[in-house]
Amino acid sequence: MIMIHLGIDLHKNYSFITAMDHQGRILTKSKVSNQQEAFLKFLPSYPPSKSQVVMEATWNWYWLWDLLEERGYRLQMAHPLKTKAIASARIKTDKIDSEILAHLSRSNLVPRAYVVDRETRFSRELIRYRASLVRVRATIRNKLHALLAKNGLRCPSTDLLGKKSLSWLLSLDLAPVYREALQGYLRVS
Repeated sequence: MIMIHLGIDLHKNYSFITAMDHQGRILTKSKVSNQQEAFLKFLPSYPPSKSQVVMEATWNWYWLWDLLEERGYRLQMAHPLKTKAIASARIKTDKIDSEILAHLSRSNLVPRAYVVDRETRFSRELIRYRASLVRVRATIRNKLHALLAKNGLRCPSTDLLGKKSLSWLLSLDLAPVYREALQGYLRVS
């Protein structure tokens, strides 16, 4: 039986954690640095066999979810918008948010968010990474075209970053400011 409900309000540098028993009594409220070592120091007070952890889906939840899952904790991911609809507070602080999450866990009212498995997350991260590189490369191409336009030049080849074009770009007689920009863009591409 779950005896302790841990509500975690996760932020960039720290988290607020409320530990609550099954009757709704607050056992502790803690501010913990968002580093694995800090959480590993905090966790022994609340063994996985007696604890239920709930946190809201935020942009940085992966590491904490994985850390807790590896240690055998029962985990729930709360949907932020639905949580807000269920438990809106007039006064909103991190401590109150963590307490609300613990209360929702205790009452079995956590509005669940879908949690993607680790393999799928890693695949999606690779796709996001590749897409970001494509955007960066397109931005650099656009910057190079703009630089050429400022100098009344047009690339004779269709592929601005192809071998032939790179030789042509490097042979251009440009003012020092444009030469420096050109070399910087080419280094990044």
